[in-house]
Amino acid sequence: MLIKSIARITFVRDLTGWILMISLLGSCLSNKINPVTKIAYLGPPASFTHLAAGKKFPSQTLIFQNSIEDCFRSVRSGSVEKAVVPLKNSIGGIVLPTEKALKEFPDIQVEDSLELPISQNLMIVPGTITVKKIYSHPQALRQSRHFIDSLYPAVPRIEYSSTSAAAQWVSDHPAENGAAIANTEAARLYKLKIINSDIQDDKNNRTKFIIISKKNKELP
Repeated sequence: MLIKSIARITFVRDLTGWILMISLLGSCLSNKINPVTKIAYLGPPASFTHLAAGKKFPSQTLIFQNSIEDCFRSVRSGSVEKAVVPLKNSIGGIVLPTEKALKEFPDIQVEDSLELPISQNLMIVPGTITVKKIYSHPQALRQSRHFIDSLYPAVPRIEYSSTSAAAQWVSDHPAENGAAIANTEAARLYKLKIINSDIQDDKNNRTKFIIISKKNKELP
């Protein structure tokens, strides 16, 4: 009876060890197949590029950069494996900083792309009475030109590095009585009030985003 008990204990111990080993092996293989990758994007959070990056890489670590050029630099340096940047909008055309960076960084390749519908919204700090300046990315200002010309023809337009950067600045400087053009997520994140929705000139407005990586990296 004692021998049977010892044999049973040994069997259970060995089986547990095998299960643990198989589990660890499976975890290692899973990490190799689906590694956690750092992805740069034009930020700050709640930019359209952030939304595109989140859609393309829902399980990866997203790291915002302050400019498109910084996205290219981060890929070149190896601090991130890939980056997502805007390339072309159906209204505003080519995103010039991206076009320029593609020429200035010959060691960077375009490995994939995706398109997103783009809805622009005018937002203010709650309580703002008169909009004195409108802030946004040059593309967003261009995409909403007819709306701005019609309702705010005399209001200065201030270009920012991204729509979310503009929303963040407006939120941080309520005394400036500014308004930002950005998406609904930016309004939520930076606690702004949307006063006009879907102000882009074309309701079928779309932007193409590209995923960039080093040229020595094997394409999927």
